[in-house]
Amino acid sequence: MAKLRAAVLAAGRGVRMGGAKPKTIMTLDDHEPLLHFILKGLKQAGVDDLIVVTGFMPQAIASFVTEHWGDEGVSYVRNTRYASWGNFHSARMALDQSPGFDLMIVNSDIVVHPGVFTRVAESPGDLVLAVEERYGLDAEDMRVRLQGKRVMDIGKDLEMQFSAGEFCGVSLLRETAHTAYRDVATAVEWERSSHIYYEDVYRRMLERVDARAAEVRPGEYAEVDTPEDIKAAIEVIERHRGAFDGEQQPA
Repeated sequence: MAKLRAAVLAAGRGVRMGGAKPKTIMTLDDHEPLLHFILKGLKQAGVDDLIVVTGFMPQAIASFVTEHWGDEGVSYVRNTRYASWGNFHSARMALDQSPGFDLMIVNSDIVVHPGVFTRVAESPGDLVLAVEERYGLDAEDMRVRLQGKRVMDIGKDLEMQFSAGEFCGVSLLRETAHTAYRDVATAVEWERSSHIYYEDVYRRMLERVDARAAEVRPGEYAEVDTPEDIKAAIEVIERHRGAFDGEQQPA
């Protein structure tokens, strides 16, 4: 069985949050930043190997990780093209640095119950996506079409009538998915495409891999794109404070 590594994609600037520093290390009103809860959640889920993809203000990210994770079991890679290419390149860099690992890719602008990491890691499939099955999605949501637990399509342009839920920013790539992602990402680079999401790469992979959904329960996830999203993130933090503090096992 391959060892598990988490890759936190923390290269972006967070322009809609002001852009003064990476939004993942901005405080949430009187709460700790998103990255604090991502790191705590990964540790509660038993993850002990971490790679962080930096870009904007890399030293600020590294200092935060050192303070909240430590120096053991962590490495860094910098995406110097974070402003010109989409985050598909950050995911590619993490994969290139992680041969032989099952790689859990984690967006840095989310907060999730630690149990989400556990469910993703334990789900079968070459590619596993954390999905909250729900309706009432909007244009900003990364929508997913499912057939049972199999992922059939993903994209922000997916028609609402085919959308079964939202991808929640946590995914796992096993060996077959590693290869498929590298192949598709290389093709994207030759096309000179830019500002695409790694989920667009996932979409092109779906015919080549067994892609599955792992459950995200209502109230376990929030994404922060704008200051208006902070309230929802705080609600997740306060609802599941015990899970982040290790007072209850991730379910």
